[in-house]
Amino acid sequence: MNNNNSIHTEKFNMLNEDQKFINQILERFGLEIKWLAEKLPMDYELLRYQLREAINYRQDVHSRIIEVLKKEGYISSNKEVCDKLKDDLIDFSSVLSGTVSIISKSVKEKINDRVLDESEKKMLTDQIKSQLRRVTDEFNDLLITIDLK
Repeated sequence: MNNNNSIHTEKFNMLNEDQKFINQILERFGLEIKWLAEKLPMDYELLRYQLREAINYRQDVHSRIIEVLKKEGYISSNKEVCDKLKDDLIDFSSVLSGTVSIISKSVKEKINDRVLDESEKKMLTDQIKSQLRRVTDEFNDLLITIDLK
């Protein structure tokens, strides 16, 4: 890679997260902007400006770059997938705590007299199975998000 394509640390810190992400991928795999410009296709100078200097980095350009990098096998996920994973993890955490709270409250109510009759057993079993499905759905959502490409 020539010095013209190499990004300096100081300048790197001034870029937005999407620009940083693309520049990190290019550096990690030793790819040049010229190569990327040919793959897009896009004018080299315009692309270089977008990746290294633009204050208003265009999201349509970013999307096209992401598609090329995915197609070429350099990335399997992107910032949007990571953001979704964070959101899914927050949802998962909420569902899990809510589930534990609901089940704990139900069990405490049902065992208050230290005896579980058949209807209470059935009610608890149904409630736990329902909560298990809910938690399993959340786990599956996390797996699907991780697998997005």
